[in-house]
Amino acid sequence: MSLKEKIIKNLEMNGFPQKKVSLPLEKMYEVADNSGENLNTILEELEGTGISHTKSEDKIIFESALPNLKGDTFKKAQEMMGNMDPAELQKIQEQIANMSEEEKEKLMEQAKAMGLF
Repeated sequence: MSLKEKIIKNLEMNGFPQKKVSLPLEKMYEVADNSGENLNTILEELEGTGISHTKSEDKIIFESALPNLKGDTFKKAQEMMGNMDPAELQKIQEQIANMSEEEKEKLMEQAKAMGLF
């Protein structure tokens, strides 16, 4: 199991995506180093699947980049984003990041009306 898969499993065991989950920063870098993986690369890959993070002095706080999605809906969105061209995904992420909360809510309603969720 890759470190990325272990992180996702750990997050889900701790209530993600419904809850924010924090993991120890220094320990995460140690584990990545010991397994020959790059934590920053893994974090970028997780961003691409809807798992955002914030680093504090001693921990990494993970949260859903899609806060209105829960459970199976979140997993479906992750799968859809995972199959997208990276440039296309980046463009969409930037557009969503620049939206107001009202615009995001309207987008979610449109997606539900189209039967995506």
